[in-house]
Amino acid sequence: MGVHGLTTYLRENQRTLSTILNLHSSSTDSTPIVVDGWSFIYDVYRNSNLPWVYGGEYPEFCDLVTAVVNAWIKVGLRIFFVFDGPTPELKFSTVVSRLGQSHVHPSLLFFRTSSASRGTARFLNETRIIPPLAYTACINTLKILQNSADAVELHFADEEGDPYAVELAGKIGGYVVGNDSDFVVLNTEGYLGYIPLDEMMCGFQEVRKPKLKRRPVADTNIGRGIIPPDGDDSTLSLVVYKPDSLAAHLNIPVTLLPLLGALVGNDFTMQSESNHRKVQSLFFDRQLSLSQRITRVASTIQTILSPSTQKRKSLKHQVGSVMDLIDRTVNSLLARLNTTFGSGEIDSIIETIVEATLQYAIPKHEDANMSAENLQSPQVCALHPHNTCPLLPLLSRRVEAEHSNDFEAKSETLQHTMKIRAQYLAAFRGGQLAPKILDVLSSGTFWPRIFLENPDAETVSRSIGRPIREWTYSILDNAVGLPGVLDEESENQPDKTEDEEGLDDLIDVVESDSETELAKDDLLAPLKGELHRLHGSDDDDPSTAIPSTHSPHPPRPLIVVEYLRRGTRVAQEAVEVRPVQMLFDSVSLPPYSGSIPVPSFSLTERVTVLLRVLDSDVLPVRSLPKEQIIPVLAVRWVVLTLNSRAEETKSKEREKERWTKREAACFLATFNSPAQSSSALAPQETPVPILDRSVQLTAQVLQSFESIEHLSQALLLTDTLPSRAHSFSGQTFHRLLAAPGVGPELISSGLTDALNFGLEHAFNKDRSIQKSKKAKKAPTRNPHKVILGDGGSFKILANNSE
Repeated sequence: MGVHGLTTYLRENQRTLSTILNLHSSSTDSTPIVVDGWSFIYDVYRNSNLPWVYGGEYPEFCDLVTAVVNAWIKVGLRIFFVFDGPTPELKFSTVVSRLGQSHVHPSLLFFRTSSASRGTARFLNETRIIPPLAYTACINTLKILQNSADAVELHFADEEGDPYAVELAGKIGGYVVGNDSDFVVLNTEGYLGYIPLDEMMCGFQEVRKPKLKRRPVADTNIGRGIIPPDGDDSTLSLVVYKPDSLAAHLNIPVTLLPLLGALVGNDFTMQSESNHRKVQSLFFDRQLSLSQRITRVASTIQTILSPSTQKRKSLKHQVGSVMDLIDRTVNSLLARLNTTFGSGEIDSIIETIVEATLQYAIPKHEDANMSAENLQSPQVCALHPHNTCPLLPLLSRRVEAEHSNDFEAKSETLQHTMKIRAQYLAAFRGGQLAPKILDVLSSGTFWPRIFLENPDAETVSRSIGRPIREWTYSILDNAVGLPGVLDEESENQPDKTEDEEGLDDLIDVVESDSETELAKDDLLAPLKGELHRLHGSDDDDPSTAIPSTHSPHPPRPLIVVEYLRRGTRVAQEAVEVRPVQMLFDSVSLPPYSGSIPVPSFSLTERVTVLLRVLDSDVLPVRSLPKEQIIPVLAVRWVVLTLNSRAEETKSKEREKERWTKREAACFLATFNSPAQSSSALAPQETPVPILDRSVQLTAQVLQSFESIEHLSQALLLTDTLPSRAHSFSGQTFHRLLAAPGVGPELISSGLTDALNFGLEHAFNKDRSIQKSKKAKKAPTRNPHKVILGDGGSFKILANNSE
């Protein structure tokens, strides 16, 4: 992630570019760090050696998260976790490409490989996919740690998390920890530098010159990456890279590192799927390594800025602005090609570079209330004044629409709308509104988590998740408004005057004949205005536009674009957002008057909406403890959906998809294992088999689980119906599925009633029981013992199941 090849470049020049920071538990000093949340999740799971193929081992994963954080606190670190907000549209092509490489392709390879080969440790390590509930489980664990320790804080970025993390680090005077080379390009006052997670070392290894040649002995005081070793004497070694050191090594101003990143290539320069000719392929010979490309760009920029070059040019050709510098650098890098480019093609390339450079811009805010002391409980945003926070407009469409109408007539509705906006904002800042929901509000897109599933079958994101998400989209539109119709209405309002827009749309042309003066200025500030000019002429003035006299067009239907697996690639599918009134009628809910948003309903009414949507508004479900409701709803929804699909088509394949009562009971039994335990299963002599059906059942129920959680969050029911993602063990689920006869006796009678009520017709026959009856006459074998935990219903034997 980050600038292409920069991580390799940093490692190749580590001695020159880095410094070492050693921390010890005996120290009394406090060192603030800002941790990139997703880098942390990936690194912990990668170093944990936990199996991923079964769907995730979340209790053990949460234990490791707790161990890492506590080890960091012990050596004096104060930890600020930052998680990404909505995905910027400029990054969509990169995200699609990564999903294909890291999720779709490994899944395809898994199902195209023999059972014997795909079960090897090497194969599973090379095709690793991050389990789909890892984010939810990590957030739950970190919130527990935050409530118990003053040294832990959680932050959720307004947009892309990288600039937010660096800005926060500058505010607290700390470092950023992650696995993204963008952190050595981004810079702000007070920022101390970038610490790569994969270069962390827990424990110091004593180096001695051996007298005799001996085999190296593993040091038990050295951890696995960021996983701490056993023992109380904690030490931590950190490698620090600073933007100033990198810029000095490349001999360019530190303020031009963002431009270097855009020219070399970053997450924002990847072209769309329809445009296969990447910008970087025009700039560099194929023979150049990624590190050599960085050196090439740096030397090109340095040559253009050097005083000797400037003196050879006439005054009118000297570098007078950052746009002039970008233009010259692009043309210089393109000079290697014999092809002649038209002005339009070059402008398009320059526009791509400008947009990619602007992603590194960190605006400065002068606000006395934004200090390090009040970061944990901000009213709107921990870093930005409310009038500049980019998150607030995403939640304000309904508020603005009500303001534009008759204020007195709509005052009650407006009050409800403003209250919902505040509740959604607090939910997001508190980790109770998923960033994927913010994608819907930001860009009208949704990105279902893609996990291991049969590539020849319809993706579970569509078959299982979409019917639930359609409700989520409609409720979000009803509550705060989605991008589309409301945005078009706001565009018809009078525009701001040029004076109100301010001077940030103008290019600040600076006459300079040295790189020193360029380095002193914020070179990213004038790019926004120039980017606007690339799209249109300077004579365009919105204030002089003639208002249309035509009647308005009929409102177009709202659309949410979903990015999900289609065959062996990630593709877009448009989903129409229907009015809430129409959806209410479809599930026998009372007619919706529209006077107040759905999330403003009473708690009882919102729970009823959720249960009716999932066709599970039955007394046995309502009677369950709140911690058990989400898992029961998840498996009931899968059973209902697959049964409905089988009845519609009457096909044998759809009939085989249906779940059995035993399979559903096995899923619920995994949540009864002791939470946060280091091992939910007794040691087994043989590994858990990886069966195609078990893999598909896991994909279905985890997709249902995530979709229901998002609907619950949209209804503001997170506290009422808490998540149990942190308690699920995929390995336990697969082991139970592979044990013939194990089933309903694993769960309580209350869970059994809630699972089966109204679904007796929806379950398939248990084929394993039929097979076991036929096998009774066969010679008896040693039974395979399956033990779950220590308590009550978890001690079972797979033999004697009849």
